[in-house]
Amino acid sequence: MVTEIPSPTIIAEGTRAEGSISFYSSAHIFGAVDGELHQESLEPIQIGRTGWVHGTISSRGPVIIEGRIDGDVHSSTKIRLLPSASVTGNLDAPSIEILAGALFDGELSMKESHRVKDAIPHAA
Repeated sequence: MVTEIPSPTIIAEGTRAEGSISFYSSAHIFGAVDGELHQESLEPIQIGRTGWVHGTISSRGPVIIEGRIDGDVHSSTKIRLLPSASVTGNLDAPSIEILAGALFDGELSMKESHRVKDAIPHAA
């Protein structure tokens, strides 16, 4: 088991990455990624306003999108599209929020069974 890392991972604007990338800390994407992103911790992954991901994103934690995604997004907790977001692909999470101004072309799936058991505490 890999321990969560407190420092964020940053892919800066002007950077282009290709392939499959796994994160164990919070991640901020401001550059371009052509491939798959895997968030292995409950920390958020954020696609910044200048970020562009062409591929699938899968995350145990929240996915916050301000930039562009061409591919499917899966989260065990939450997906949030901010007004500057543009997503072409399917969204799959127990909680999905699309703010006014965001562009979305795809299908939504919001199933309770996708949650990570330790992601959201249950009331006793």
